[in-house]
Amino acid sequence: MIDKAINKDTKKTILYTLGVFLILSLVFFLITLVIQINADTVSKNEIMNQEEQQLDVEKTIVANKVNRLTTDLLYVTDALKLGDNGRGDYADVEDHWLAFANRKMIYDQIRFIDVDGNEVIRVNYTDDGATLTDSDALQNKADRYYFTETIGLDDDQIYISKLDLNVENNQIEQPIKPMIRLATPYYGARGQLAGIVVLNYKAEDMLSQVEKIASTSQGQIFMLNADGYWLYNSGDSSKAWSFMDDNRREESFKNDFPDIWQTIQTEASGSVISDAGVFNYSKIMTDDEFVLDSDHSLVLGLGNWTIVSYIPPDSDDGQLLTGNLFDTVLLVLKNNLFAYFLIFMLALFLGMVLTFNKVKNDEIKYFSEYDAMTGIFNRRTGFEKLAQLYKSTEKNESEISVCFIDINGLKDVNDYLGHDVGDELILTITNGIKNKIRVNDFVARLGGDEFLIIFEGLDETGAEAVWQRIVAEFEQINETENRRYVISASHGIETFGGGSNEYIDTIINQADAKMYREKKIIKKDLKIIRDFKPDDATGPIPQ
Repeated sequence: MIDKAINKDTKKTILYTLGVFLILSLVFFLITLVIQINADTVSKNEIMNQEEQQLDVEKTIVANKVNRLTTDLLYVTDALKLGDNGRGDYADVEDHWLAFANRKMIYDQIRFIDVDGNEVIRVNYTDDGATLTDSDALQNKADRYYFTETIGLDDDQIYISKLDLNVENNQIEQPIKPMIRLATPYYGARGQLAGIVVLNYKAEDMLSQVEKIASTSQGQIFMLNADGYWLYNSGDSSKAWSFMDDNRREESFKNDFPDIWQTIQTEASGSVISDAGVFNYSKIMTDDEFVLDSDHSLVLGLGNWTIVSYIPPDSDDGQLLTGNLFDTVLLVLKNNLFAYFLIFMLALFLGMVLTFNKVKNDEIKYFSEYDAMTGIFNRRTGFEKLAQLYKSTEKNESEISVCFIDINGLKDVNDYLGHDVGDELILTITNGIKNKIRVNDFVARLGGDEFLIIFEGLDETGAEAVWQRIVAEFEQINETENRRYVISASHGIETFGGGSNEYIDTIINQADAKMYREKKIIKKDLKIIRDFKPDDATGPIPQ
C-alpha cells in the first residue's frame, strides 16, 4: 500500500512539475522571443535603410555625372556652331576645344565627324595635355556604332553609348580604359545636317567615385550593364568587363543570379531577400534622377545601367536578413537550451506544418491562374476573365476586342536553334506585348505559341493601333539586336459590344481565322532563321 501511494504521488509530482514548467517556460519563451524579434527588426531596418541610402548616393553620383557630360557635349557643340564660318576653317573651334579638354581632363577625345563619317576635328587628351590631330592622321568612322546610331537622330537628341573598354587595333588597351561615348547630330550654319559631335569620356573618373562610396557599404556594390554584366564589382574586381572577352561571356551577374536578374528587369528599383543573399537594386537612368534640359532627350545605346547592393547570405548581416522566425527561435533556444527543449520541438513541428501548407496552397493558386514560363494568365484564367468582361458589356454597352496571336516560326527556332532559344523567343513576344498594352488590357497564353490579348473598351481600329505598337517593338529588336532569328507574330482581331448574341468561342474562332489568313500571307516571304550556320544548330539543317 505504501509503495503504491509513493508511486502515485511521484506521478502527480511529475505531472504538476511539467505543467508548471510548461506554463512558466512558455511565458518566458514568448517574452524573450518578442525581445529578440524586435531587436532583429531594428537591426534589419537599419541595414536595409543604409543599403538603400547607399544606392541612392551611387545612383545620384552616376546620374549627375551623366547630366554634366551631356551639358559638356552641348557646350562643345555650341562652340562648334559659333566657330563654324561655313568655309571649312575651324581654327577658333580647335583652340576652344583644346582649352576645354585641358580644363576638363576627363575626355579622351573630342571629335567632329562629317556626314560621311570622316573626322574633321579630333582633339586627343593624354597626361601631357590636349593635342590636335594632324589632318593626315584623321580617320573615317562611318562603320562605328556610335556614328551609325547618332547620325540618324534628331537635332534635339543625345546618344549615350554602352560603357566598355577602349580597344586599339582589336586589342583591349592596357591599362584598361573604361569609355563612354556621347554624341549628338550637328547642323551647320545653313541648317543642314553636317555630321556629329562626339565626346569620348574616360569613365574611370565616374567609376572611381562609385568605388569610393562603395567602400562604406555593409555589403558589395555592383554596377551592371543592360545585359547583366559587371561594370564594377567591389567584391571581386576580376569579374568586371567579362563581356569584352569572348572566353568569359558566361561570367555575369545574370548567370550567377538568374532569378534576381529576372526580377530586376521588371521594376526600376526594389529589394529581394532570397537564399542567394540580400539584393537592393535601382536603375540609374530613371526620370526622377536624370534631368536633361527640356529641349533635348536621351537615347541609350545599350539600355539602362543598374546599381546593386549585395549582402552574401553567409555574412553576419546576411544571416540576420535572410533569417526567418525559425532562425530567431533557434537563437532563443540556444541561449536557453535546457528551459526550452520541449517547447522547441513543438514549435518546430507546428512551424514546419503551417509553412508547408502555406507554400503548397500558394503554389496551387499560382499555377492554377498563371502560365509558369511567361508569368501571364494561363488559358483557363484568360477565358474566365474574358467571360467576366463579356457579361459586363451587357450592362455598360462597351466594346471589347479580342486579338488572337500565333508566333511565326517557333517550330523552326526550336528545331534549328534549340528549345532554350525557342523559350527566349516566347518570352520576348510576351514581354513585347506586356510593354505595349494598356493597364486595363491583359494577355493570356492559350498554349504553345498561341496567345490572346483582350482590349477592354477598344474597337478593332484602336486594338489594331496597339498591335502595331507591339509589332514596332518586335521590329526594333530585330533591327538592333543580333539575334539568330526573326521575331514575328500573326494576329487576328475580332470586336464585340454590348448586347452581342455571339458566343465567346465563336468570337475567338473568328479572330483565329483572321490570324490564320494573315499567317498564310506572312509565311510566303518570311525567313525566320537568319544567317544560319550549321555549327550553331541543335537540330537538322534547314534545306
